[in-house]
Amino acid sequence: MRSIKNEKGMALIVSLFVVVVLLGLGTVFALRTVNEANMSRRERQLAKAFYISEAGTETGLDAVDNLINNYMFNTVNGMNPSVLINTAQNYVNGDDGIGFLMQTVQYNGTQVLTLNESQAEYTGASVSYGEGSFSYKIVITEKNDPNTVNPDVWDFPFNYRVEATADSSGVSHTAKLHGDFTVRVQRDNFAKYALFTNTQTMPSGTNVWFTNKTNFAGPIHTNGTYNFALNPSGTFEGLVAQHEQTARFYNNGWPVLLDAEANGTTDVPTFNAGFDRGESTITLSSAIVQQDMVDQAQGGQSLSGTGIFVPSSGSALTGGIYVNGDSTVNLSVDADNNAVYTIVQGADTKIVTVDKTNNQTTVNIPSVGTTTYNGIPNGVDDVGTIIYVEGSVTSLSGTVQEGTQMTLATSSDVVITNHLRYASYTPAVGTPGIPGYVPPHAQGADNLLGIVSWNGNVRIGTTAPNDVDVHGTILASSGIFQVDNYNDYGPGPRGTATLLGGVITNNYGAFGLFNGTTGQQLTGYGRNFVYDERMRMGSAPPYFPSLNTFIAFTNDIMDKIVWVEGD
Repeated sequence: MRSIKNEKGMALIVSLFVVVVLLGLGTVFALRTVNEANMSRRERQLAKAFYISEAGTETGLDAVDNLINNYMFNTVNGMNPSVLINTAQNYVNGDDGIGFLMQTVQYNGTQVLTLNESQAEYTGASVSYGEGSFSYKIVITEKNDPNTVNPDVWDFPFNYRVEATADSSGVSHTAKLHGDFTVRVQRDNFAKYALFTNTQTMPSGTNVWFTNKTNFAGPIHTNGTYNFALNPSGTFEGLVAQHEQTARFYNNGWPVLLDAEANGTTDVPTFNAGFDRGESTITLSSAIVQQDMVDQAQGGQSLSGTGIFVPSSGSALTGGIYVNGDSTVNLSVDADNNAVYTIVQGADTKIVTVDKTNNQTTVNIPSVGTTTYNGIPNGVDDVGTIIYVEGSVTSLSGTVQEGTQMTLATSSDVVITNHLRYASYTPAVGTPGIPGYVPPHAQGADNLLGIVSWNGNVRIGTTAPNDVDVHGTILASSGIFQVDNYNDYGPGPRGTATLLGGVITNNYGAFGLFNGTTGQQLTGYGRNFVYDERMRMGSAPPYFPSLNTFIAFTNDIMDKIVWVEGD
């Protein structure tokens, strides 16, 4: 009995031991299951955080692209070309690419980047994404010093880093990527034309013909159709381009439209650089508006009443020259090689002498006296001389001083009544249209003239001499460049009008009439338009809305990306 009782005790002990072991194993398995569940959950959260952080870096990368190819692009495209030229060149000269970045990356006129010592930074707002969120930071530094590619193209090289931090249910992950890109700031291609028109007709719709009295020494473009008459039908040294596929030929008085460069042997232009048809239209628009030029001339002052104003503050000039009312303007150079502007508005006359060497301007009011100011009438932004006339300039003539870059703008017409020449230029050799002719040029010269009619026409008046010379780039965005009384048989042929510059107009103005059978010039002038090659190389009259806007862009932000993952 005792033995049986002992065996029952041992069985109880063994059973208890087994129960304890099983409970221990169960606890271990339970703990392991819980731990594995936690680890699995954490791995899922880590994976979520990983992918959310990658989404953050991609968002940051898109933001870099937006900062440059949207914000900077729009800012630069909206700047006055003359101001941008000075701004870009100053930052290049100062080896300060970050400074240029800070000034031009703007949204609605507000600076977007933050300067932190020598780097520009941008922090994106926290973004909800899936079951978590991310935030990112962009850091941009200079890769190399900015450089001038040519007078109207600059490169600004940068490195960038995007760092995105993600959070998913308390689990965080950081991802980084970096790369480099180069911002290229360059002049848009509008100002390359010796002639640009929206429509190659007069405002009335009348066709104006290219004849043997037509000579262009630079590229031309129209959004319409060119009209060619006789053999030869003009000589074109630069590329000729038009939007329409067919050109109009005179065809002995029975005009025809042909997809060709000539009408047999009847109407034969001379294209020395080609004739491209079916080209894309180019919009005649500008980021520079009329009020911009008014503001530059008025120098921040509120000027009322008619008259001639040279805005100043104390003894210093603050703007350009502002004229309210129809006026006459004569440009000349005195014995000391100073630019002189004689302006008459009604009973008011002012003689403005600009001494660039001593940075002084003298205003002489006949019968009253003279006043000398510090500075020259270069507008608020100090880019170059600006004269704005609220009204018409009924007479413009004279000589542009060799070191002067200026723009004359009006709200209405400008009438050229005599030669308008640069003091420094190389005269032509030979006769236009005749083999061996060498056109005039101003290569290497500093004088520049822009003539702008915002709401009127630029005209060559009836008192202008035969074989008149006009040096300058002309814009009549809603009008034409035309000869007054071009169809008046009384004076007869007046020779050739030679333009050294370019013409940007809405329509094409008439210069004279010709005999439809013989091609003989009957009235007015023949055209000899010589493109000023300096415009192709980046020069432009100050504040001139020449449509040669600048753009800033980069297409290599995503070319070389390096990823760096980290917790």
